[in-house]
Amino acid sequence: MRLMHAATLAVALAAATGAQATVSGSLGGEYGTFATLSGTGVVPNSGGTLSGATSATIVGGTVFAADQTFADDVVPGENFLAAGPTAGQPSVLTFATPVNYISFLWGSPDTYNTLTVFSNGGTTSQTFTTASMLFPVQNGDQSFNQAVQFVATAGQITGLKFESTINAFEVGRFTVTPVPEPGTYALMLAGLGVMGYVARRRRG
Repeated sequence: MRLMHAATLAVALAAATGAQATVSGSLGGEYGTFATLSGTGVVPNSGGTLSGATSATIVGGTVFAADQTFADDVVPGENFLAAGPTAGQPSVLTFATPVNYISFLWGSPDTYNTLTVFSNGGTTSQTFTTASMLFPVQNGDQSFNQAVQFVATAGQITGLKFESTINAFEVGRFTVTPVPEPGTYALMLAGLGVMGYVARRRRG
């Protein structure tokens, strides 16, 4: 029964890669492997990179490695990305390989922050705010951060845009799950088929 469920799930996931993406966002997350956030932290609005389980380029915003006067570290001792009037223009993160799950810490959240999640190669976008996600704190409290997660229920997440009209928008501690290549789906289905055959032989 578990094999059948896994096979059905694999087929559904394979079919979803060609469908129009729909992204759901919620509080919580930080599942998976943490990615490394890097940047110069010297030149304002210089962007940066995300590396590790997946890779991404960041255009706009600044990656900082130390506490700043305009924002506390999202996680003490860890790099964080700041976008907004203080740190520069909106920051856009684009994945080298699309992902089906992304989670990060949203630091000192306030009503001026806006997150846009892009999917289907950037042709589809959805906007999220602290109000729409029902954050418990929305006043820019620098001692507070909130883990958030976004799941592509169909299709793939290709990028994120962080914007803030007043004050900065700080994020950090990203975790991601890359979307398997089509060949990986084929191997997964073939493996499930072999497992099912072996299970039937053992019963016989």
